[in-house]
Amino acid sequence: MALAEHYDMVIAKALDDEVIGLQKAAPYLQAIKARYPAKVVLDHFLFTGRNPASTQPAVFPGHWLLLNGTTLAADLSRADTVLQVTDSSVLREGEAVQIMALNAAGKPDYEKVEQVRVVSVASGRATVERGAFGSTPLEFKARETRVAAHAWVTWSNEVWKYNFCLDGPRDGEGRRLIEALAGTLTGYLGPGGILAGLDGYQFDVAQFYPSSQDQGTRRVDCDNDGRADGGLINGVNSFGLGAVTFTRTLRGLVGNEILLVSEATGPRSDRDIAYANGIENESFPDLHEWDLFSAAYQRYQYWLQAARQPRLSYLQLKESTEAFTRCPDRDRGTNWKYRLALAAALMGNGYFAYIPFNPEDEPDCFFTDPVTRYIYGELDEFKAGRAEQWNYLGLPSGEPRRLDASSASPGLISNGDFEQDVRGATLALVGASQATLARDASQAGKGAASLHVAITRLDPDPADNKVRVEFPSFAVQKGRPYTLRLRVRADPKYGAVDPAFAEVPRRVAVLFRAGTSRVTQDVTADRTWREYSLTFVAPDNDAAATVAFVLGVEAGDVWLDDLRLSQGSGDVFVRRFEKGVVLLNASTQPVRFDLAALFPGLTLRRISGTQDPAVNSGALAGSAVTVPERDALILVPAD
Repeated sequence: MALAEHYDMVIAKALDDEVIGLQKAAPYLQAIKARYPAKVVLDHFLFTGRNPASTQPAVFPGHWLLLNGTTLAADLSRADTVLQVTDSSVLREGEAVQIMALNAAGKPDYEKVEQVRVVSVASGRATVERGAFGSTPLEFKARETRVAAHAWVTWSNEVWKYNFCLDGPRDGEGRRLIEALAGTLTGYLGPGGILAGLDGYQFDVAQFYPSSQDQGTRRVDCDNDGRADGGLINGVNSFGLGAVTFTRTLRGLVGNEILLVSEATGPRSDRDIAYANGIENESFPDLHEWDLFSAAYQRYQYWLQAARQPRLSYLQLKESTEAFTRCPDRDRGTNWKYRLALAAALMGNGYFAYIPFNPEDEPDCFFTDPVTRYIYGELDEFKAGRAEQWNYLGLPSGEPRRLDASSASPGLISNGDFEQDVRGATLALVGASQATLARDASQAGKGAASLHVAITRLDPDPADNKVRVEFPSFAVQKGRPYTLRLRVRADPKYGAVDPAFAEVPRRVAVLFRAGTSRVTQDVTADRTWREYSLTFVAPDNDAAATVAFVLGVEAGDVWLDDLRLSQGSGDVFVRRFEKGVVLLNASTQPVRFDLAALFPGLTLRRISGTQDPAVNSGALAGSAVTVPERDALILVPAD
């Protein structure tokens, strides 16, 4: 309880949906909310699916997301442990499989379902563990039974995925997973519910595309008809729009006072922006991808600008650092990670969370607080170091300022304004994808015209690179930063499916190629013109590097304007607060900040800390200060 005193928001897993035994955290969260009513207290609910060993929430068999399956080729008795199937290639050793009887119409009869675990697979057959996961062995008929593997992942525990598809199966009450799960979560928060009194949910691993969309020869079977569809039905992302519908449904049930926080980590990020209050970016930036800082930062800022009011987004860092580790030699010199991630959060009106371990690390290196024994790290930057002064920066005095080192460099894309024509831009299509490229004088992000890409048809097996807008090549040097500035607007025409989807944005991906290496970052585009900046670090020397927009996963219209590519980093920022300033240098080179010019009349010093005293020395900053590459610094007024 005492740990929560100084923090504005507390989030914890308080159900057994992912790890059995965590429901014991629910009374703890409720006690925090009762003692500190002004704090935001949320349950960290696993959006993607549930541990099959849990009962929270209860899941109708038709609401699990399955892969394309096969049928029984011979009758199966209760005692049989070998399934004879028409296509054994869709089964894998170790996986959980759902066996479903088919009715006269050839559709699953969910009243007759059994779960099994595959022990081994041979041609035309699979040996299984019957009656697994608490189910009961049943008898099934040849050619009247479907056998399909669960779409699943393994983290610390096995997780079976939920079927959020618009076209997903319905239970006996006519509910898809969308309605059933929304109703259950509403009940958890209601009077007498497991989570009664809490402020809402943060949805962990909320995604617009199922990550099991492509597993080699197998795909997600969204409507559970036995045929692979990858979550796409008639060219529409049934899974993604279903995920949006879930949040819309839940919002309608819980009202506007409950907080619903989605996730925007990586390119599969959820798009329920009309109904969610904000996002988490896990292991910022995008699961430790520091070279992709720009994309993660832009996504955070987008949600801060466009999410439902009241807006609440946060960046989470989940890495050990030199100050918080049990492997100091390995983590030496890594405190920049928490400074940089915290500074990025401070460039928006969001929150920051720090967990001093990486699940992919060796457990022997996991940090635990020597007093509390929790995996918990309290940064000097949280409390002004030795001053022990919380909220010491006060409120922001204005918006962050970008110090763009690339703006004065020569442009590497000619005719990026499309004022007269679209010369230099070419359209490349692969497979059955169809699109057109033209100058559009009716739409302009700047000036009088823009480049309009109209994607009228997607390949049945869509991928970004099947619709590309390419530009002439240019020379780059390995290790140098190159920044693309652009304006973008888009309408993926989801409103044609349902008017409620009209504001669902789309992803616009940018592919930077140098030598044999390819780097992709993305921005979020909606029907409002937005300006973005993406910095890429050249992975190789190349006299013929290229940049391209890859757009082949979603149909509709995309407009591009004011494209400028030049050498230098755009990921350098400053922001002033009532009682201090924050300097952020996400570039790969040291940056000298001219404090006298940026903050005239203000005398600043470093905070005095114990965790990294070479940085937080308490010394006066002087008229200028240099922040090393990929680092940040908080300065406060000198006494």
